[in-house]
Amino acid sequence: MSLASEPSSQPLITSVFLDGHSSHNALSQALSELRHCESLYQGDVKAAATVITYSIVKNLGATDCQVWLYSDNRSTFQPIAYYGTSASGQSHAAIAVADHADYFTGLLQRDWLVINSEDSMQIKGNDVESLAIPPYLSDTAASIHALIEVPIYCQNQTVGVLCCYQQQSPRVWQAAEKSFMVAVACLMALAISHGQLQQQARLLNKQKRQLSLEVIERQQAEKAWQESQRFIQGILDASSNILYVNNFASGTNYYVNGYMEKVLGYSPQEIQQLGAQFLEKITHPEDIKNIHQARRQLAQSNGGDIIENEYRMRHKQGSWHWMLCRETVFQWDQDNIPLQLLGTATDITVHKNHEEALQRKNDELIALARVDALTQVANRRAFDELLDNAWTAHNHTPLTLILCDIDYFKLYNDTYGHQAGDACLRRVAQALKKAVKRQLDLVARYGGEEFAVVLPNTTFTGAEHVAQSIQTHVKELAIEHRLSAVSQYLTLSLGIATVASTVSGSPRELIEAADQGLYQAKSDGRARFAVGYLEEPHEN
Repeated sequence: MSLASEPSSQPLITSVFLDGHSSHNALSQALSELRHCESLYQGDVKAAATVITYSIVKNLGATDCQVWLYSDNRSTFQPIAYYGTSASGQSHAAIAVADHADYFTGLLQRDWLVINSEDSMQIKGNDVESLAIPPYLSDTAASIHALIEVPIYCQNQTVGVLCCYQQQSPRVWQAAEKSFMVAVACLMALAISHGQLQQQARLLNKQKRQLSLEVIERQQAEKAWQESQRFIQGILDASSNILYVNNFASGTNYYVNGYMEKVLGYSPQEIQQLGAQFLEKITHPEDIKNIHQARRQLAQSNGGDIIENEYRMRHKQGSWHWMLCRETVFQWDQDNIPLQLLGTATDITVHKNHEEALQRKNDELIALARVDALTQVANRRAFDELLDNAWTAHNHTPLTLILCDIDYFKLYNDTYGHQAGDACLRRVAQALKKAVKRQLDLVARYGGEEFAVVLPNTTFTGAEHVAQSIQTHVKELAIEHRLSAVSQYLTLSLGIATVASTVSGSPRELIEAADQGLYQAKSDGRARFAVGYLEEPHEN
């Protein structure tokens, strides 16, 4: 017979490396079925323990299974459920904690106790005492040939044990069986937590009757419900996709499930061989700072808080996958320092690709929203934004605005039709773009048959050259306008306004000055440009 007691520094969930694939699948299926059992969530701890003991005996092929829990004042250790050959004919009486101080001290310092039978050794008489058989099994100690005992942890303290054993025949427990026991102990803790929540709910109802204050009952019931939801959500998150358990301080991996190999190509052995800070070693360099920030948040968080982040992780073959990681601290020491971190990682690469494609599409739509559909030059919205930006960014340099209006355009529409009018607007817009050559200048449709030209860092002399170029390019179009009062071809009137500095004043004043120049050009006979002037600031 051999004895193995895991040290307390080891994780509550241990890495599973199965010897038999079929055994792994069977126990995984059994665990999945047990996890969905309604008894675990109804608050009846004894009923849940009964289901659990039956499942362990059935799926591990053990002869017996028992669940023992501390009393409320932790003075006694009492049986809650048992199943197997010793279920009848044995008292299963509670034992006093003070009478077995060494055992209960050791229970707080280990994560499991495993006793395996060996072919070369036989159990005789009281020899089992030296093998640390738990005191609650003293009546059947002589017949026990193999045993697994796993402490049950709930709300950061040991609340009991889950124990299964083999009588009469020898047995060596497999890694998958030990891992199954640890996982079932977690489910038992979940059932106990639901029982506590049920007890809290009953207490709240009692307070409601005593105090007759509906607001107190509603607030506390909501708090209890939220705590239950967070606890359940933590279990659900940890049971899908990649699941990993790390040492919080060093980042050394204790456990990672098989989804890691499916998603990123690394086997559990390869992940553990990466050593400390394994997550940083497979994360994109630009995202490592986000991991460290998440750790700082977790270290300062309250129990049960979940920190969520997105990281790029390298596949074993070299490609990068976007992973959504949810992490929480689930074990602390007596000084409330985090010891172990539980995390899940979900592959969201496809989602991110769709998101980026959607962003590109949105950018294209935003760009289209700044273009006038008819003339394909900037629209009024783009004009307003650029003029505001130019006014702010170039406040120590000159800024010029030219407003252009097609002469007698309504008469042109009435004479040649609206389709010809639209074609005319398009041709004039393109002529303006040819006349305005600098990349930082803007040609926009200001409204109707009116266009605006913004010329940053341009003096009045430069604006005159641009205005002359505009008239020349429009004249070269030779668009017939036989009813025009100024020419047989289409012409423009232009208003120019220049400000030497935009330190004071506003873009609206520049627009009003250019509009004044345009009005003057029309008054002077059209087909020309005129200058509008900004009002000088009044001296105090």
